[in-house]
Amino acid sequence: MFYSIHEKEIREVALEQIDSHDICVGYLTLEELRKCYDKLGLSEVAVKDCMTDFTHFRTSIDVYDEFSFGMINIVDILNLSSKRNRIGFFIKKNLFIIVKIIDKGDSIRQMFQDAIGRFRQNATMEKVIYGVLERLLSSGNRGLVMTERQIIAMEREVVNGKIDEDLNKEIFDLRNRLSTLKNYYDQLIDIGEALQENENDLFEEEDLRYFKIFTDKSERLSNNTQLLCDNLIHLREALDATLNYNLNNTMKLFTIVTIIFQPLTLIAGWYGMNFTNMPELVWRFGYVYVIVLSITVVAGILFYFKKKKYM
Repeated sequence: MFYSIHEKEIREVALEQIDSHDICVGYLTLEELRKCYDKLGLSEVAVKDCMTDFTHFRTSIDVYDEFSFGMINIVDILNLSSKRNRIGFFIKKNLFIIVKIIDKGDSIRQMFQDAIGRFRQNATMEKVIYGVLERLLSSGNRGLVMTERQIIAMEREVVNGKIDEDLNKEIFDLRNRLSTLKNYYDQLIDIGEALQENENDLFEEEDLRYFKIFTDKSERLSNNTQLLCDNLIHLREALDATLNYNLNNTMKLFTIVTIIFQPLTLIAGWYGMNFTNMPELVWRFGYVYVIVLSITVVAGILFYFKKKKYM
């Protein structure tokens, strides 16, 4: 699928109809790339990179004297656990080619066609590239809003003392997801900055602003993602503080119980010795006396704790 941009108007053309004087943008599968890369003047080494599997961790751009080549592993921002789509792209003077490497649901083709439709009038190659890259960020704000609401819900649980035993795991999983997003946005920033620098002079100077717009959007999403990561750190600290507070309350209860029973233990031990000359043993009210003494001691300790606000 090829489109020619002539006098800033886009029209679909076949490979044989491509005019070297016109700007051309295209979408190819790997099989189509194998057949026509030589005719398009694409680097054989870069083409082989598209076809090797080790690139599944790669999201970057390489800038050469006459062309730029990049790979993007597309993160589904709303479903990070899903299998990632992958594209390669070639940029030469007056030529931009997207290569579908992995695509579920034909979404990459749709992304390319949306970019073409968006800039059908007054089109330039830079605008089409921007349209494709900008679609990678389309769900960014929505994803951040959903994550922020999830963090707020967790904070509400911590404040209300409704601490679920799985909350720590949820925080860890969310932190891992945000870290993945942050790395993804940072890689897109690198691509945007490389395009904006225009080292190999492939772009018109006046259209470099589109790459700056893309880079700025990626930076904002990256910064907002980092802000949510910081919020998660604060949430984790609040959770730890709450757990420590609850633990301290438990230890406080055990301490109070121990303090109350210590004098009772002393009384029980004292009068359990059964010495012959112990007057309380033969006293008529000795048993009642010990009961009253124990109650008095407990009441005195409780009164003291209340007065000092230990309870």
